[in-house]
Amino acid sequence: MDPRKMPHLKEEPYFGMGKMAVSWHHDENLVDRSAVAVYSHSCEGPEEESEEDSPLEGRDPDTWHVGFKISWDIETPGLVIPLHQGDCYFMLDDLNATHQHCVLAGLPPRFSSTHRVAECSTGTLDYILQRCQLALQNVGDVTDSGGVALKSLEPAVLKQGEEIHNEVEFEWLRQFWFQGSRPRKCTDWWCEPMARLEEMWRRMEVATNGVLQEVRREGVPVGQRNAMVTAILASLTARQTLRREWHARCQSRAARSLPADQQPQCRPYWEKEDPSMPLPFDLTDVVSELRGLLLEPTP
Repeated sequence: MDPRKMPHLKEEPYFGMGKMAVSWHHDENLVDRSAVAVYSHSCEGPEEESEEDSPLEGRDPDTWHVGFKISWDIETPGLVIPLHQGDCYFMLDDLNATHQHCVLAGLPPRFSSTHRVAECSTGTLDYILQRCQLALQNVGDVTDSGGVALKSLEPAVLKQGEEIHNEVEFEWLRQFWFQGSRPRKCTDWWCEPMARLEEMWRRMEVATNGVLQEVRREGVPVGQRNAMVTAILASLTARQTLRREWHARCQSRAARSLPADQQPQCRPYWEKEDPSMPLPFDLTDVVSELRGLLLEPTP
């Protein structure tokens, strides 16, 4: 990372620590209480100093630093530690769980190499592929109308399918495309797996439409219909809320100010009349309809 080429870096918001290269966070998906090690390499160049007069008391703004603070606490003062050429710092035991850390930009370009012990039971490609396959086990043959036949209408099965639907959309597809096109200049390895996940997600959209058709079908006993609606309503409500949030995030002023190859993409996204999609992107009407069904009096 070269701070001189990144004028949009945000100021640290709580303690006046200066420009942040990486904002406050925990490292996630790690083995409990495992160590995290970070090697820092600052590129050597001509001797130069920042032209700005810095108000940062006790911190050289030309030097990279790592900052620590107690998690979700902005009253207790934070701590900054300088990172000189070749330094390595370690977060041991439960430090990563009890504290958040950030990286404060210095003047020279910097490379960092972070080493973690990953928790691999979730959050891996194999994991999400297996989850998608589990959801799609309930999808049968294509019907004459172009939909799909569902093998089971049991509420637990429907609920699980919609939860996996949300997981792949918001934890994988949208996270990937939010990075923009820049990472694919380094490697295109992820393009094929993400295309595979997106195809599975599309089949889940068809499956969701199949559930809605069953809910709307005349003659379905009220108790069975209400059980199906209850099973899927929370997931569809969350899906609508999260889609709205992701779309707003991608259209925000901060996102539009990024270089073109770093601007996030709102994907999957489609217009209301897209004939290739069985359901609208905006699920407001669908969620409202399902809530209304639950309010109908039992005959």
